[in-house]
Amino acid sequence: MKTRLFPALRPVFMLAASTLALAAQDKPAAPEKLKTVVVKGTAIGGEVTAVTPTLILSSADLDRLSQSNIGDLLADLPGVVSSYFGPNAGRPVIRGLDGDRLKITQNGVNSLDASSSSPDHAVSVDPLAIREAQVLRGPAALLYSTSILGGVINLVDARIPDQRLAQRQSVVGRIGSVDGLRSAGVLAEGSVGSFSYHVDGFDKSTDDLRTPVGRIADTSADNRGAGVGVSYLTSNGYVGLSYSGLDSTYGVAEQDISIGLRQRRWDLAGKAEVAGSFVRSLAYRVGAADYAHTEFEAGAPGSTFANDGWDGRLDVELVKIGSVEGVVGLQASRFDFGVTGDEAFLPDTRNAAMATFGSFVQTLAPDQRLRYGFRIEHAQVDASAWTHAGALGVNPAADAASFTPASFAFAWAKDLNPSWTSTVNLTRTERAPNFQELYADGPHVATDVYEVGNRDLGKEQGFGLELELAKVRGAVSGSFSVYYNRFSSFIALQRNGYGPDLTASGGPDYSSGGADELARYDFTSVPADFFGSEVKVNFQFVDTPVSKLGLEWYGDFVRASNTDTSEALPRISPGRIGAALHGLESGWTWRLDATYHLAQNHTAPDETRTAGFTMVGASLTRPFTFDKLSGQFTLRAINLLDQEARNASSFIKGALPMPGRGVEAGLRLNF
Repeated sequence: MKTRLFPALRPVFMLAASTLALAAQDKPAAPEKLKTVVVKGTAIGGEVTAVTPTLILSSADLDRLSQSNIGDLLADLPGVVSSYFGPNAGRPVIRGLDGDRLKITQNGVNSLDASSSSPDHAVSVDPLAIREAQVLRGPAALLYSTSILGGVINLVDARIPDQRLAQRQSVVGRIGSVDGLRSAGVLAEGSVGSFSYHVDGFDKSTDDLRTPVGRIADTSADNRGAGVGVSYLTSNGYVGLSYSGLDSTYGVAEQDISIGLRQRRWDLAGKAEVAGSFVRSLAYRVGAADYAHTEFEAGAPGSTFANDGWDGRLDVELVKIGSVEGVVGLQASRFDFGVTGDEAFLPDTRNAAMATFGSFVQTLAPDQRLRYGFRIEHAQVDASAWTHAGALGVNPAADAASFTPASFAFAWAKDLNPSWTSTVNLTRTERAPNFQELYADGPHVATDVYEVGNRDLGKEQGFGLELELAKVRGAVSGSFSVYYNRFSSFIALQRNGYGPDLTASGGPDYSSGGADELARYDFTSVPADFFGSEVKVNFQFVDTPVSKLGLEWYGDFVRASNTDTSEALPRISPGRIGAALHGLESGWTWRLDATYHLAQNHTAPDETRTAGFTMVGASLTRPFTFDKLSGQFTLRAINLLDQEARNASSFIKGALPMPGRGVEAGLRLNF
């Protein structure tokens, strides 16, 4: 199936034209005075506190962390781990929740890839292209998803400027020892008259990963990407367009198996301030992408996954009425997802959704605030008739399923004094089952099981309660939270014997005792409980403009169980506790950290235990200026003790340890 992108987006382009006309009623911004860009805390460009992200990784953080995939990039944040399918494929897991329970957006709209369908599929956003990473929870997350107990990851690339940009060009390079990393990137942006522009590109290559048990074959990668964007600016708004591309070839730690990924993407965005009435501004964003990746075995193409579609949103920022301010809006998406090849385990599907949402903050008293939000969505999946060799669903007819999930969230915050704040979060979420959970029928190579969907699945429903205590001022700051999430119908993969015997139709025998024996797992609804805690405390001993010294202490823990059987859910990170000494002296910013990852002995049936381990790392950063040239030097060391470590959240932890001892060096030059 092919989505007719441009006819479908015609109303959006009409909206862009009308917004531009509205913005052009005022005089263009004066071109002679430039100001440096500041990346906003929200994807819609507003400053409403109801949509403020919970956690943010800035450009400086991203430079220091320098990871090869999105999961590993965010894995140091409280409550976040990586699914880790080798160094090239890793998706975030938040509080034990992954897949479609954790939405990843690019500038507020869908990333439009295949990363949620399998752990060996990389997110189609390379860390080198990101300007900022945001984690949203609670009412703010409802702007993007109905399933928010885990949260929403929003990746900001800033390819569409939303204000005037100072003229600058920069180049960045990085090398690493643990995987032979060689990467280079370029950036140019600025303003000409009423237009601002952005251009970026990168090229990255790695060799096979070195671990404490030796090199792991088929883990190398070659990635390259580029993007260009331009915006027309007025005194009360902007309209911008960007085009980007990503090409990646990477190994997945399976013998002679590699994936070739290609995505081409268009993004349109705009905003206009509106004087008077109840509306402060209108903002919209549309992303349209053509995505495909092919899995190669010994160089020969096998299965191909394709995702072709679009996602768009309109955000209406409301003026403050009394003590209430907020954002309401609409979001719509449509994409065609298909798998072809011998190992196709899904039919072609067309997926569409329409949602309305809102997020608000109300000042109840000088020391009390109430944040609340809603999202109501209608989702539909249309599955094509499917001819395949599976004995569990031979030649199924075309089918359709529709759902209307609704989610709500409330967060009451009270200032106990000028330094301490307490917050109570209540969340009620619903999620529509996706095409894989509904229609899978076949061997899934990445998970090494025979997956069987369930057309009769209903909505996944959950309730969440979180208590948080935070200290925001003084030499000692930080936060502590405990949470409890209960699902009345958690969609899980449950063991159900063995796969079918297909020898009569010329296929393999997946049943018990066959040469290709493969366990069968069915998607089914079970009651499930998730509970855990997170803590982060920073002690600032010295804090002057030229000298700083602090100690950071952090930890997190999550436990998840099927309450029907009291058995653990699979691949749950056991928890960790760590400390980091950090400071600034003579222009050098440094950090030394050590994190102990607990052993995971609370395991699901057929899941192996994971031993505990300690990771020790360090980083060193020095900015510099020489005449008209400025830049930054970064040095990072990982796994200094060369510990053999296994990620409990990984499908392939037995075959693939975490990286061994290594050093990375990076240099950024600004002209």
